[in-house]
Amino acid sequence: MADDRQPGLSPDDVLPPVEAPSASFILQLFIVPGVIVVVVVMIWLMFNWLAQKGNDRDAFVRALARNNDARWQAAFNLANALRAERGAKNGPLTGDAELARQLAEILDREIDAGSMENNPVTLRIYLCRALGEFRVPGGLPVLIKAAQTERDPKESDVRRAALEGIALLAANVEANANVLDPATWRDNAPLEEALNKASQDSDPRTRAVSAVALGVIGGSKNLARLREMLDDLDADVRYNAAVRLAQHGDEAAVPVLVEMLDQQETAGVESEKSEEMRPFKRALITINALRAAGQLAEKNPRANLEPLIAAVDKLASADLQGELRLEVTNTSRQLHERAPAPR
Repeated sequence: MADDRQPGLSPDDVLPPVEAPSASFILQLFIVPGVIVVVVVMIWLMFNWLAQKGNDRDAFVRALARNNDARWQAAFNLANALRAERGAKNGPLTGDAELARQLAEILDREIDAGSMENNPVTLRIYLCRALGEFRVPGGLPVLIKAAQTERDPKESDVRRAALEGIALLAANVEANANVLDPATWRDNAPLEEALNKASQDSDPRTRAVSAVALGVIGGSKNLARLREMLDDLDADVRYNAAVRLAQHGDEAAVPVLVEMLDQQETAGVESEKSEEMRPFKRALITINALRAAGQLAEKNPRANLEPLIAAVDKLASADLQGELRLEVTNTSRQLHERAPAPR
């Protein structure tokens, strides 16, 4: 093939000439991306500042103190802000005793006002949930009051929110102080009365939530009541009772945990109204039972684990996927390490 290059030219000579970059090229290559980065950082800092400003204690209290229909939204935002600090040892909101006191006063006034309009009822629900997020127990008395107040069927949701708040508050206070003060929790007569009343309520949803609170607070009286709830006709109630007893190492939970592990058992699944959610409910029941079985084995090495081992081994032979398979494997190993498998 003929060489079209001119004689005496090297390969480098046929390349285009090298020119100094223009100002517009430098602007596009370096300055514009740099400006974009600076703008993004400034926007992030602005939103972060706004978030911190929005979490100001006085701003929340002012919004909640206004007598208007938008207060429930402020309570909702506050509950979310408090929830965002969950697990933090030094969260500025969840450790603020004065904020807890002010919210408790607002909730107390709202309970006394007794409005059954949707927005005031919703406000009371979110205030109960917000008080549960604290690491200080100042909101407990008004939560007990809310848990015992039902002048209208609409307030049943407030009662359950208060019971949830009590359970969460107990867990948060214990995590913060490493212990629950008996005088505040286990030897608290109004609290004992509220939980016992809720555990015998005609609505199984209320009984189920009370089981959680009884288990979180613990103590001989509360655990004795949980053992009675293992025979509840509602599956969710007895399942909650069994899980909480297992966390305390109580062997009485074993038969109900075995029931929860039975994939043919439909009582707990059928309580879910949405058929599309029933497979999720079945998986949730199973995972909760597996974790509770592991906690029971850890807490009480002398417990008879053979029924649980047999139930978990049967589950291990099933066609399971994902997280459920992992939970079965981990629990099976844990149980076999704690007790010999049945022969």
